Amino acid sequence: MRSVAANNSLGRAFGKAGGRVDTPAGLFNHASRFFLPLAHNSSDRHILSPTQVESQGDRSALAQLIASVAPDEAVALSGALLEEFGSIGRILSESEEALRRILGSQTAVINLLMATEQLLLAQLQNELPKKLISATDEKLIRYLQASMGSLATETMRVLFLDNANHLINDQVFGHGSPSKVIVQPRGILKRALELNASAIILVHNHPGGDVRPSKSDIKFTMLIKILCRELEIKLHDHIVIGGNKWSSFRKMKLL
Repeated sequence: MRSVAANNSLGRAFGKAGGRVDTPAGLFNHASRFFLPLAHNSSDRHILSPTQVESQGDRSALAQLIASVAPDEAVALSGALLEEFGSIGRILSESEEALRRILGSQTAVINLLMATEQLLLAQLQNELPKKLISATDEKLIRYLQASMGSLATETMRVLFLDNANHLINDQVFGHGSPSKVIVQPRGILKRALELNASAIILVHNHPGGDVRPSKSDIKFTMLIKILCRELEIKLHDHIVIGGNKWSSFRKMKLL
């Protein structure tokens, strides 16, 4: 982990460019000084590898966001964040404490990043179908990937549905380590009864990106299925999220 101070050279390096150009080929600070080329610059496409273009694109987008509250430090801060967390998705999913380790007293930037995450998730949640006909609905998967795909530790969440398959609650039930999360099945069923839910969808993430269910995933799901049957609650599916990949217990005929 590197401090922001250690990244000041990054800002100076980008600040060496000449005067402002007329085309939107880069990001400018409040003094109209060019300091960050955008990844979609036509000349870069013939020089940079796809990985470099993607990395530069992330840095450009993040710097433009941060520049709205900290224009002079935007390049250094975006560089420090990406070096520590690796991607914009991971940055937006981090806690305030994790962000403060890198950003220090830059409270305005921390608040902006956390508000940005909430805004994006709210938008995706608003796009969810009013009636969840399928647990693998494209919009639902997109929402789950955005909210869980970049998490560094395994997390279990449960979607509770009424008898018309309307979403009535979306609740996180536990955070674990990068390789496991411990959740009590009775806690999930207790909450389902409190909400008078008729069905549930289990969702958890694999930070490593492998979305194949583990033996413990299968064992846990079978236990939930038995308990749901006893309480006349339908287990629609168990979705595993790993970055931009996902898998479905039902599609794999494990339910």
